[in-house]
Amino acid sequence: MSRRIIPNALGSPAGRETTVGWDAPLNTFFAMAFDPPASGDLDDDEVEVFWVGTAPGEIPTVQRLAKALAQHGVELPMLVAQRLSEDCAGEGDQSQGRPGSALIASMTQSGGPR
Repeated sequence: MSRRIIPNALGSPAGRETTVGWDAPLNTFFAMAFDPPASGDLDDDEVEVFWVGTAPGEIPTVQRLAKALAQHGVELPMLVAQRLSEDCAGEGDQSQGRPGSALIASMTQSGGPR
């Protein structure tokens, strides 16, 4: 799994972290953004702004990842897009032969386990 921090959307609050990457076991690119805890207490949970690419094969290309990010006002830097493509090519699809991945896929595609 790769993971890279990218610039936030314009106007984002201080402390927001936007991350993208390639998840080989789920065979998908992902993106997420979290704000610091609302209370300011670092022991509290961060606040999810968005998280895409959580289902097997949900975001199969860097181009689709860029589109998903654009819906949240975030631009995928070209250099990061290139690195993510390299990550995907290097790590490949590791979902095959993984019972957990198969279970997650069946749950997300049909609404429940098979």
